Amino acid sequence: MLDTPLQHFTQDISRAKALVNHAQAVRIEMLRDDILRAAWMMAVGSCDAYFSDAYADLLSRTIRAKELQPAITLPERLNDTKVPVTAIISEARGGWRWRMAARALMEKDNVLSLKKIKELFNLFFRDHHKLLTTETIGDWICHRNAKSRLFGLTATEYRAKSPSAKEAAKKQALKQFQELFKDIFQRRHDCIYNCDRPRIALQQISDIATSKTIENIEFLVTRCHEAFLAEFTTFLTNLGCSGATRNQVCA
Repeated sequence: MLDTPLQHFTQDISRAKALVNHAQAVRIEMLRDDILRAAWMMAVGSCDAYFSDAYADLLSRTIRAKELQPAITLPERLNDTKVPVTAIISEARGGWRWRMAARALMEKDNVLSLKKIKELFNLFFRDHHKLLTTETIGDWICHRNAKSRLFGLTATEYRAKSPSAKEAAKKQALKQFQELFKDIFQRRHDCIYNCDRPRIALQQISDIATSKTIENIEFLVTRCHEAFLAEFTTFLTNLGCSGATRNQVCA
């Protein structure tokens, strides 16, 4: 489950890193900066592709589970999902048919905001376990790969706080995390649509800033991936799926 989205993300983020490495050897400043902009866009694109593919993967497995076990009741939002007619009449059978349908649903969309990520995926999560809330952000702050730039404080600083101070710190950390990724995604938009010139002056860029952005994106995707793997089996179980059904959809 989710092996292919993660494999593609790993390959694509490596391409972004390779561009940064290549840029460091370029002596023409304008060309070097544009290679770094390409790396930034590649990194954000790899993030978008991962979440699009991961949602298609989880959605197709859920629909397949419903097909195998019609008595289960899907969440209202999934019940309202409009499946392309081509998928229904397709000669493909089983999970592959629903995978194609789910991918078709995502083709005209992108997943380039934390709000959109939460909107798509939190329906697969239990209450109090959802992505990017003050209830769950503490674990992210304390993760071994977390950087202080992501949340505005280190794990050590967070752990040392009193319970009441931790609540305030979590709210501030979540706000900082959201603002950071809003800027990361906006910079990709600026590069594509305005040649990285959203106003008058060309925005500055550096290999250090680009490398940190790639690290930030890796952190987001890896943490979400771990959360998807941890929650999806429970999601199907809570729908009423039997062990046999879960096995058939590889969950």
